[in-house]
Amino acid sequence: MVAKPPSPTEPASPDAEAAPGYRNLFVPLVVVPFLVVGVIALVFVFFGAIRGEDPSMEQNLATVTSGGANERKQAALSLAAQALENSVARSEGREEPWPAPPDFLGRLLRAWEELPVDDDPHLRLVLAQLLAQQGDPDALGKLEAVLATPDDEDPDGEVRAYAMLAVSWVEDERAAQLLIPFLTHSDPFLRQSAAGVLQKVPGESSREALRGLLDDASLELRGQAAISLSTLGDPAGAEVLRELVRSETYASAELREAGKFQGERSVHEARVEGVRGLARLGLAEDRELFERLAEDDPDHAVREAAMLALAGASAAADEPAVEGAD
Repeated sequence: MVAKPPSPTEPASPDAEAAPGYRNLFVPLVVVPFLVVGVIALVFVFFGAIRGEDPSMEQNLATVTSGGANERKQAALSLAAQALENSVARSEGREEPWPAPPDFLGRLLRAWEELPVDDDPHLRLVLAQLLAQQGDPDALGKLEAVLATPDDEDPDGEVRAYAMLAVSWVEDERAAQLLIPFLTHSDPFLRQSAAGVLQKVPGESSREALRGLLDDASLELRGQAAISLSTLGDPAGAEVLRELVRSETYASAELREAGKFQGERSVHEARVEGVRGLARLGLAEDRELFERLAEDDPDHAVREAAMLALAGASAAADEPAVEGAD
């Protein structure tokens, strides 16, 4: 059995369940910065199953395009898991457990062409993600096709959210332009997902689009934009990050929309991410805030994040200046 890979965030605990209408694929309040080892968590969400003895990657790919409905889904799961195992092995300097045939990219391209346009969008997503990993020069075009999945074929938005994440793997100046339109989508989940993924797409287009969200009426969206900007080294969202840190922010939001921030976990995680965002920016004016939080904040994790921020600031101050630097 292959262990389930880490998802972008862990699901909320039962006692911190989000209010109806708020999905838990990402944290209800903010999308924690994506920690993905290179591939595909989506198929584990949709097709979760216990794997037995797997066919080769080549055989699984053939089944994706020619098997029955259940066989194709299982083959997609196995293929994604194999790609994940290979990615982990490469990162650890080990031999890949599932060697792909020399013409694997060509086989993926043929599979993409053979898969009907109106087929299961999850299968098309898996192929598009694998093509992006394998260096397909038109990977963005294929992911753009997945991003165009109609609402009625992806009612929860997960297919498009994971397609956005795959877009961020492609080093191409056009990547941001595929994500930015989702910042004004009617679905809050897709807006927030796009704001989260843009932190992985450096460039002025991403920063400009995220800055445009900093005065949004949605605390979730402007908070995510500020977190993403801090990851990109842009201090424009610093005041919003301080807003996330303040515990009274959530009491006010609760008054405006009752039940939106049920449970303590979403508030706890958002405050911690606010501290981490400010720590990434390293602004001198936040030292007093970190000291106060580290001294007496009732949330242990917030105190710890503040102490780490202070330690990081001290370490940076102790580093010798680089000779010749401006």
